[in-house]
Amino acid sequence: MPQILELIQDDHDLIRSLFDELESNPETRDVRCITLRRELPGHMYAEEATLYARLRDVVPEEIQRSLEEHDEVRKRLIRFEKIPLRDDAWMPALHELRGDVEAHFASEEGGVFARAERHLSRSTLFELSEAFQQEKEAAAQITIA
Repeated sequence: MPQILELIQDDHDLIRSLFDELESNPETRDVRCITLRRELPGHMYAEEATLYARLRDVVPEEIQRSLEEHDEVRKRLIRFEKIPLRDDAWMPALHELRGDVEAHFASEEGGVFARAERHLSRSTLFELSEAFQQEKEAAAQITIA
């Protein structure tokens, strides 16, 4: 199994591809919205329960900033979900959501990843990957229910 930072990066790439598809392909928007609503919150929850929990005492300011970014993304996602697909406000709301998500990904990939590699052992990064996967699966079950 890859280490946790690779799993997180894979999720970032998947979420970016979902945004690409949502922006460019109107025929698949309904299905891609469902996927985004499952993947994005599950990803954030799993990060918080694993990587952020492990780094909270080591780099508290950076983790606090990341948690605040997650809160903003969640609020934006809730507002986005209320807009019907055919509404004129849907595409601008999608772009705003993507902007928040991309900004968070950039700060995480540039800052949190470096801190994790500096402060956590290689074995810990691998151990966290299993917990990350389990937390994502648990979050998906909650989303489905």
